[in-house]
Amino acid sequence: MPDRPKVLVLGGGFGGVGAVKKLKHAEADVILVDKHDYHTFQPLLYQVASDLIETTTVGHQLRDLFRDHDNVTVHEAAVSGIDLENRTVSFEEMDPQPYDHLVIGLGAVVNYFGVPGADEHAFPMYTLPDAVRLRRRILERWEATDRDPSLADDGALNVVVVGAGPTGVESAGAIAELYRSNFSKDFPNLPQDKARVILIEGGDAVLPMFKKGLQTYAKKALEKLSVEVRLGEVVEKIEPTRVHLKSGETIDAHTLVWGAGMLANPLASDLGVELQRGGRVPTELDLSLAGHPEVFVTGDIAWITDAKTKKVLPQLGSVALQAGEHAGENIARRLEGKDTQPFKYLDKGTMATIGPRAAVVQMPRGRSLTGRTAWLSWGAVHLALLSTDEARARALLDWTWGIFTHERAGRIMVDGADK
Repeated sequence: MPDRPKVLVLGGGFGGVGAVKKLKHAEADVILVDKHDYHTFQPLLYQVASDLIETTTVGHQLRDLFRDHDNVTVHEAAVSGIDLENRTVSFEEMDPQPYDHLVIGLGAVVNYFGVPGADEHAFPMYTLPDAVRLRRRILERWEATDRDPSLADDGALNVVVVGAGPTGVESAGAIAELYRSNFSKDFPNLPQDKARVILIEGGDAVLPMFKKGLQTYAKKALEKLSVEVRLGEVVEKIEPTRVHLKSGETIDAHTLVWGAGMLANPLASDLGVELQRGGRVPTELDLSLAGHPEVFVTGDIAWITDAKTKKVLPQLGSVALQAGEHAGENIARRLEGKDTQPFKYLDKGTMATIGPRAAVVQMPRGRSLTGRTAWLSWGAVHLALLSTDEARARALLDWTWGIFTHERAGRIMVDGADK
């Protein structure tokens, strides 16, 4: 219908998907545009990289997600510019799109903090292609060393993980578990003592956003998995097979996983507002952009203040999803001539896994969980956040199989294709 309002949603991450879901019954044409044709469940990327789950568990086709949304159209294209004055968004692969309401959920990019060699040689953990590249790199290095065992002395099997936040801790724990439970059997002739997993953190604790007791538990759990935790160390330079620290030490390692930080999508600078830390876009309490009530910002690109606690919310999938849903609801209210509502985040706790049956959960009111109970809570929350019942079933099957057998069926490399 030509006279219907047009809602343009940029980004198929948690924020964009949440917004579109809440606009299912809106009297508007909803257009979702993402540079990929799939939604990525980012909290489980490290499990793809460590062969615990398949790519199809964390990547789901956007058109399939909204197949029963009669008012939704999905396009695969990269955003090249946002013109707020003329209410138009330009794209690299298709014609500019006008809008009446706009949701910006363009996410973030990796922040290498200017470390020389990081962009060329590090393996970040933010996108599905990142996880697939890392998985292949790890498998390839073990196969190469199996053919030429002398590579082990050059650090071919060593993995350095930079950043001891949830991404770094979860990645280091998962890779160490892969090494000790699977590769030790797959490659019995290769020495495990020359297959090190080293976690580098510039601060004085792992999981710095957690309470002291949970930090201590996490560090011990990592060390139990044979992860070497190096606190107070900063990476100065990265080469293809060497990691140089500011302390003067050089670590022989052919693989470096970067989990040290993010920057908001550079398109944030198109919005004409003073950006906050990490280049994030500040929002009004209803998630709209100051001076532009027709524009809403959500996800990792957004600097969101919780209307309930007045605290700035972290860049988490749960925050992005709830904020996206709220943005969609507020647009639906606007379309019905109603006032928007401030965003109040429902905090279900901050959590991270370390290894099999080991996790930490920090609850909103000071309570905390560790061990198997925390791992089960983590699993329940992440299953609920997954996009489809099919993905939940796959994840539950893979986790259960991995827990009881320690097997990871995806330990293969297929040239020119992903599993």
